[in-house]
Amino acid sequence: MGDIEFKSSPEFSLGMEIELQLLNSDTLQLVDGILPLLEQAPENSLIQAEFNQAMVEVASKVCSNIPELEANIVSILCNLKARCQELGMKICTAGTHPCCDRFASITPLPRYLSQQTASGYLADLMMTFALQIHVGMPSGDAAIDIMSRLKPYLPILLALSASSPFWWGHDTSFASYRQRFLSSLRTYGISPSFKTWQDFANFFTTAKYAGMFEAIRDIHWDVRPQPDLGTLEIRVMDAQPTIKESMMLAAFVHSLIVDLHYHSQGNQTEFLLTPLPWLIEKENYFRASRWGLDANYIEDEQGNSRPIKNIVKDIFNALAETADTLGNSPYLLQLEKRLAEGPSYIRQRRVFERTASLKAVVASLVNELEDELASAKRQATAYTLMI
Repeated sequence: MGDIEFKSSPEFSLGMEIELQLLNSDTLQLVDGILPLLEQAPENSLIQAEFNQAMVEVASKVCSNIPELEANIVSILCNLKARCQELGMKICTAGTHPCCDRFASITPLPRYLSQQTASGYLADLMMTFALQIHVGMPSGDAAIDIMSRLKPYLPILLALSASSPFWWGHDTSFASYRQRFLSSLRTYGISPSFKTWQDFANFFTTAKYAGMFEAIRDIHWDVRPQPDLGTLEIRVMDAQPTIKESMMLAAFVHSLIVDLHYHSQGNQTEFLLTPLPWLIEKENYFRASRWGLDANYIEDEQGNSRPIKNIVKDIFNALAETADTLGNSPYLLQLEKRLAEGPSYIRQRRVFERTASLKAVVASLVNELEDELASAKRQATAYTLMI
């Protein structure tokens, strides 16, 4: 029997990790810059290495609400941008780099080198970038319960976050090709369902004994518990080009998890997606990654489908009261407007249609983040002058 302690954290607290692309300032191609970046700032625990050397991950502090989380991420990224400029690099992010045409250089840390050995040729191609959101859970049982309830919403989050239409210089016809690539890897994708924390702990103990995992962080499911942090981690989303988009999704996830928790207590009766058989879940993943917000989502075991956009609107209506209580309503309103404007995969394609240049697509991603950080810096300066 497994015995893993779940260290509870402040209930429904928030954390965020963003994987960013390190770019040559002139060519805008990916550059292996993480090692010099870490040498420059070894004391900064919020800027971290990831699997490949052309990636940097930033991690927020534990936050109690979305505005606090947003301010923290803005501060970290402003610092990161300045450090990268000193090294001749730019930063941006999306689920993939549109015209990357080389193999990954694996970060030389024991964990990543072990993963490279296990993954073979797939490791050489693993140049993908994600947004990960943590929500604090009161107990392991609560985390496992919400994990199961959240599964039918993951294709919705994938469609809303899709930002990886290009792969190795080609339009893949997918909204999120990142998800298609990662689904081929050993420990990624749809999570199993468990009834209790003890059931999960027993599974992990067996899997570790069988050599499947060394630690829980080696489980790369699209949603997983993090017992050392006391959180449920949602990992299905492509990285977002702007902080504002990341916050919209964080507000959506936050409101959804709190609402699902209330529903489990018998306090909510609005529109609710329910878990489906594995093959239907897999099909919904494919549709969301292929067609994004234009996909039809299978709602029930009879095969009835509706446009994801319509389902998202039903979810927004169901979450309205909870979002208002949490202070998340302004972010959900922005996300609702984004349904009409289109997420990043649509914007990237529009740039390419206009310019016939994938470098121009990368430049648009760089500019979106730079403009946002410049605006945040101006606002901070203006506030300082006022006081």
